[in-house]
Amino acid sequence: MIMKKILITNLLFFLLLSCGFAPIYSSNKKINFYIESINFKNSDKELSNFIKSNLNNYLLDNNEKKFKIEATINYNKNSISKNSRGNTEEYEISSISTFRIFQGELNKTIQFKDVNIMKNFADEFEEMQYEKNVKKGMARSISSRLLMQLSTINAN
Repeated sequence: MIMKKILITNLLFFLLLSCGFAPIYSSNKKINFYIESINFKNSDKELSNFIKSNLNNYLLDNNEKKFKIEATINYNKNSISKNSRGNTEEYEISSISTFRIFQGELNKTIQFKDVNIMKNFADEFEEMQYEKNVKKGMARSISSRLLMQLSTINAN
């Protein structure tokens, strides 16, 4: 019985291992642009640091086409519902990211808006950790949309 389970487990493992699955973006087609500099002005420091760390791979000078970016990120955490005692039950966490992109004579402005709803936590530390994770998710989303826009600008 045990031998049969081991055999089935190994068989499934090898079948799944050789099924040819690969993530869509794993082939990483050659990217022929880089970000020369990205400057954050009047921005949420934590969110801008997350975005900058997500874009680190594109800050290398290895291609002809380079972009300079000026960014402003407005981050807000507003109460959207309160209980009968006046205590906040839910927050709306929103960010509006504005990027000015410069490449040679090109000057383009792109804006992204992200909104999340967060419940109020009884534990303040737990709430801060959750908010930090929301910011990381926002940063990944903003970074990927920015890179998509840069690649379309680069294609033209």
